[in-house]
Amino acid sequence: MNSATSPTLIALIVQLAFGLAVFQTTPHRKANQSFLILSIALAAWLGCLYAIFVSTELEAAAFYFRQVSAIGAVCLFAFNLLRISIKQPSDTWRKIAKGCRWWTVSTVAVALICQTDFFLEGATHVRPDGSISITPIPIYRSGFYLLTLFMMAGGIVLVGNFVRDVRRASGRERAEMSFVLVGTTVILALTLLGFALRQQFHQTILNWLAPFRIVVFSLIIAYGITTRKIMEAGVFLRRSIAYVLLTTYLLALYGTVWWLGWWVALPIFGEAAAGICHITAAGVVAFAMAPARGISQTLADRLFGAQRLDFHATMKRAAAILRSVSTLDEMLEKFAATISEAVNTDFVCFLLPSRAGQTQHYPPPELPTEHRPIVLAADDAIVLQLTAHQEALVLDELHRTRLTPQLQQITEWMEAHRIAVAMAIHYRGHLAGVMLLAPRRSGRIYGFVEQNALQVLCGQLAVAIENAKLFTEVQNAKLYNETLLEHLTSGVIAVGADERITVFNNEAGQIVGLDPREVIDQSTARLPEPVRDILRDTLRSVERRENSDIVLQLGDGNVVVRASSAVFHGQEGEMLGALMVLTDITALKRLEQQIRRSDRLASLGTLSAGMAHEIKNPLVSIKTFAQLLPERYQDSDFRETFSNLIGHEIDRIDSLVNQLLRFARPAKPLLKPMHVHDVLEKSLMLVGHRLYQKEIKLSRSWNAEVDTIRADADQLEQVFLNFFLNAMDAMKPGGELMVSTEIRSAEEWIASVTSKRDDVHEILCVTVQDNGEGIKNEDIAHVFDPFFTTKDYGTGLGLSVVHGIIQEHGGQIEVESELAKGTSFHILLPLVRFQEEVAAA
Repeated sequence: MNSATSPTLIALIVQLAFGLAVFQTTPHRKANQSFLILSIALAAWLGCLYAIFVSTELEAAAFYFRQVSAIGAVCLFAFNLLRISIKQPSDTWRKIAKGCRWWTVSTVAVALICQTDFFLEGATHVRPDGSISITPIPIYRSGFYLLTLFMMAGGIVLVGNFVRDVRRASGRERAEMSFVLVGTTVILALTLLGFALRQQFHQTILNWLAPFRIVVFSLIIAYGITTRKIMEAGVFLRRSIAYVLLTTYLLALYGTVWWLGWWVALPIFGEAAAGICHITAAGVVAFAMAPARGISQTLADRLFGAQRLDFHATMKRAAAILRSVSTLDEMLEKFAATISEAVNTDFVCFLLPSRAGQTQHYPPPELPTEHRPIVLAADDAIVLQLTAHQEALVLDELHRTRLTPQLQQITEWMEAHRIAVAMAIHYRGHLAGVMLLAPRRSGRIYGFVEQNALQVLCGQLAVAIENAKLFTEVQNAKLYNETLLEHLTSGVIAVGADERITVFNNEAGQIVGLDPREVIDQSTARLPEPVRDILRDTLRSVERRENSDIVLQLGDGNVVVRASSAVFHGQEGEMLGALMVLTDITALKRLEQQIRRSDRLASLGTLSAGMAHEIKNPLVSIKTFAQLLPERYQDSDFRETFSNLIGHEIDRIDSLVNQLLRFARPAKPLLKPMHVHDVLEKSLMLVGHRLYQKEIKLSRSWNAEVDTIRADADQLEQVFLNFFLNAMDAMKPGGELMVSTEIRSAEEWIASVTSKRDDVHEILCVTVQDNGEGIKNEDIAHVFDPFFTTKDYGTGLGLSVVHGIIQEHGGQIEVESELAKGTSFHILLPLVRFQEEVAAA
């Protein structure tokens, strides 16, 4: 037994463990199965070596020497089998066996030759120099040279085929074969290193380390076949070299510092110098480790001519895109260009949420590409997987894992759409999008370096998408508001708290006669005085103003404008400025004047017709008696009748003319403080006898606790009497007259009351209600027209005069009526609360 016995046994066990572990990761893959076959072959080779080392009989040793050589040829065969299974992963074993039939024949032939005396004569313990060896030594014959030639030629052919296949392959196949080449390179390098160090190290140490070269070789290949987050072989090799260089440098630095310190410290500290030197060397190595790591990495990169992803430059470009707020489409285009350049791919696709699920947003679906537009439903396997797990889905990695039904669907979908990577874009815990990448143009895999960079980019992209969405919404809102403002038929002016104009649409420019482009961001001093005053008052008082009619002088004419203004506040309640809406009502005012003129003419026509009718009747009677007077002058009865008739008819015409004069030129009221309830009581007392005669019930409800107003008591009495008499005429005996008062808010009746006073805050409402016949709906609008009446008698001027009196008092009359149920007249008058008692005049 020699020094290599235990390491060989350990290497054998480790090799079998590697093979079984790799096979168990993905049993269905041909590459994993082939690696198991290669591991068994290597373990058998190590087992035969172990048997040689422990053999006590030369015949047994010779047998194992033959098997070691035969199994070496089988290892080459298994090595080629691994190459084919990586190159053609979808082929069946029958097809793979057919493709390597010449390897099978030659391997079997070499294995048979190894069993003959033509290959090995036997074994001995005597070295050529006559010394005795513990380990048996083979006695080869001519067949050994045939085996050597086969192994050298087979190895060269295998390495050449691997190099050729690496150049032709792409993606996962290229990465796996590259790792096989790296493992081969490493074992050759270690073997040559062992030969080179035979003079520097004892043979026992080299024998102890020799079996682990196989373990290192298998470990590198196992990593390339099984590791899911695989890195490229070049990156692996560069990192390995970098760590070797770093270790060598640090050991050399440690030794140098220790040696120099020893010579300096020995005369001073004596035996304690060794410990001091070790501490000093360790401190120097600790400080030198960080810069040495960067230097070793740079040196390894230059040594291999590395062209790796420039992570810092890519992040810098992504940050610049993130800072430049742009529209969503523009931002996605910039990110796609950055990612495409960073990972060297032709196709970058972004899917964003929609009603249909995740829908292709970039490239725009309408653009012609070799990839058809992609839409992923919310229940698609790839969306469910990306939502549940934040890890990227890499097609090359999916082929190296145990596929669940969901992962199988994802793999088939990615293969059908020629997608190499699907990565989730997560934002605040939800799936904000999906990024899809085609294979890299170089044929390299998306290693964990690229995946890490893409994960960071997706984090940046999620923020950029949200910013771009907000920016797009703001832009759309801006365009919407600008379009809305420019097409409004009303002028809109907004000013900030600093009284500078922020909004000024075209209609406002046409109304006030200014160019919007010249007044934006200018002071309100540029605006016409009436407009400026309203805006400033609104800002200072923080109160809204509604429907203020102002007149603007533009050129040779005037423009009548209705203005409303109000302040607007920020989210935290601070005042941001004031808004004014202007409406040009010049045409409306002209139309109103025309309507009033037309109403006057219509009223004049109605008035003329009524006067003609009312005056003609007494004139006819007077004319008739005047014509008969000469003939019947001697008739005393006729003269008496004629005299009475003329007086009556003249009184009738005089009364008509007086009413007409009151309607045409009503007397101006003499407004004095008074109590309305007193006037109501006096008016009701005057009609009390008629109420009694017609058996009409009277109900009073003085609900107004304050009844003081400014009014002309005589005119107000005339108003109430007119309403009371009309109500009694509308009712049959047994009816009910209800009179009530109440106080209402001026805000509720602001459209109904037109007072000349600006300080009106309350309204005194007097309601006169009957339960008589009521008024037809079509007649309600005409009840205040002159000479309109539904009675068989009367002039129709009473309500017209009443309406004029109430208007002169700054009030309004409203009518409610329903046939067969009665009528209600609401007389609205401005309430005035006096500080001292007043009495009705």
